[in-house]
Formats: sequence, structure tokens, C-alpha cells
Amino acid sequence: MKIAYWSTNRGCGVTSSLAAISIAGVLTYPFKITVFENHCNINGIKKCLFPNCIARAVAEEEMYYLGARGYDNLICRQNHKAYVWEEEYSAVEVLKNSLYYVPQRPRGDDYLFDYEFQCSYLPRLEKYVSRHELAFVDTRPNRSISSKIILDRADLVVVILRQNILEIQEFFQNYSSLLDKAFFIIGNYNKKNPLTLRKIVSEFGFSTERIGIIPHCKEFQFAVDHGRMVEFISRCFQGSLDKEENYFIKELKKTTFLLMQQAVFNRDIECSAEENREDRR
Repeated sequence: MKIAYWSTNRGCGVTSSLAAISIAGVLTYPFKITVFENHCNINGIKKCLFPNCIARAVAEEEMYYLGARGYDNLICRQNHKAYVWEEEYSAVEVLKNSLYYVPQRPRGDDYLFDYEFQCSYLPRLEKYVSRHELAFVDTRPNRSISSKIILDRADLVVVILRQNILEIQEFFQNYSSLLDKAFFIIGNYNKKNPLTLRKIVSEFGFSTERIGIIPHCKEFQFAVDHGRMVEFISRCFQGSLDKEENYFIKELKKTTFLLMQQAVFNRDIECSAEENREDRR
């Protein structure tokens, strides 16, 4: 399954939402999730998943085309991060046998980077057809060619929206073509904001099965900024003494379930029904 994470605007929390759901997903379900990104900047996926010293090493060119050399790298050994080969590209094993990150090299030229992603990575995304092997793609919010192709070919598009009525209206006005395969997340959700989830659902007619939230949480934001997201979510996953952290994890689990329901579980039911119809014929 190919799942694109995307927003109409920058700064909506696409990257942090993708990272949080990928961690929650593999902690809850027997899935393999591989994370890609069709852009490269200092605030990318690696910033959420790895402390600064590790994040710098992940992007180094001499570690990119890796093979066995990755296991000999002192930084990777000390931090239990290992490179593995996925056919023709290397990935960092973030959580054992379940969560992988495919690093990108900075190019300096956005057009060159986009062209290289089209040629090298878009064809490889096509192998993700299993409902239990997922590709999460952090998709750049612009009109780049690779972004258009990713959104078109994705099985599900996770649209990250801010708690802002004008931005939600903008999506419906300009991107209604994505509605049939969209799942919505309100990022950095503040339950004290007058524009509550209930009001959003009522105002725009969202299906409650196709929208979730990632709540605002100070500790989560600290984890995002310092590459400690895996440790934070793993620590709190079975419960926390802090009310804000408990609320965050509860809603993260719910949003992850709703997303997986759309991406995987509903499709399992559809496939089973189709197989039964074929058997009856």
C-alpha cells in the first residue's frame, strides 16, 4: 500500500504526523512500514527520528550507498541503528523488523532532487501492493512533478490540516479531486480552540471514520525537535502519569486505527467479499 502524507500549506505538521503514526502503527499492528520523502531539508523525517548527531550521519553520502559498511559504522552501532538493503536502495532500520527510513542526500537544487526522485524512487514505490507492507511518503506541498505522481498513484492520501476554517475551505475549493481517497488529520489540535473537531465535522460534512487529530503536546514537540520521537511514543504508549501525554497517546492511537481501517482493514473486507463472489461463480 502506498500512503501519501500531504498538505496544502507548509508548517501543518505533515512530517511529524507521518512519523508519529508510523511509530504507533508498528507498535500496534504486524505491519512493515517504510518511510520515504520526496524532498530534503533540515526539518525532514530524520530530525524527528534521530538525535542531531545521528541525523547528520544518516544523510552523509559515504553512508548512503551502504551495503555492509553500515554495520561497521561506529555511530550506527552505538545507537542500534542499522542499514539494510531493500532491493536497490538502502534504508535505516528504526524499529526492528517493522519500521524503516529511506534517507535522502541533500542536492542543493530542488529540480535536480525532484528529477532524481522520479527516476530512482517512484518506480520502487510500485512494489508496495501488499496490504501489510506500507510505504509512507512525506510529500512536498507544491506542484513538483513527483508530488503530482505520488498523489495520483497513492492508495490513500493523508491530508494534514490546521485548525483553521479558511485552510479547510481552501482544500475543498481547490483539491476536491482527492476526496475519494483522502483521510484527514487536524494537526497540532488544541481542544480549547473554538473550532472543535465536532464543529469541523458538522461544518464540512466529514465522515467521522475519515478524520482524526494529532493533539498539541509540549513533550511531543520537544521529541520532534530533538529526534526523540521513538523514545517518547514508546515510553508513553501503555500509559503515562501526565494527563496531556495520556490524551496525546489516546488520540494518536485512535487516529492510527481510523487511518489503518481506511488503508488496510476495509480493503481486507472488500477483498474477502470479492473472493467469496468469485467462489460462488
